[in-house]
Amino acid sequence: MMLQLMNVMFVVSGKVILQHLHLTVCAGEIRSILGANGTGKSTLAALVMGLSGYQPTVGSILFKGEDIITLSIAERAQRGITLAWQEPARFEVGFPA
Repeated sequence: MMLQLMNVMFVVSGKVILQHLHLTVCAGEIRSILGANGTGKSTLAALVMGLSGYQPTVGSILFKGEDIITLSIAERAQRGITLAWQEPARFEVGFPA
């Protein structure tokens, strides 16, 4: 397995953001995380990347079988973990006739 999240829970200031999250992504698979605003998609990405202030309250995150929870962002990046931020498509207003 490439990435495995097991029973991940994330609580901030007493508010449960994610709970009982299980996710497995095998090599060669593509997964999409969809949901309304405020459902924890960006939080999930921050937990996997290990951004400052994002450490699972409960659970584990494995990358290629290695527990990465204690690794820094740089150490995760060295292993191939990164984030690609969404940016709206750009286009010119007014098309030639």
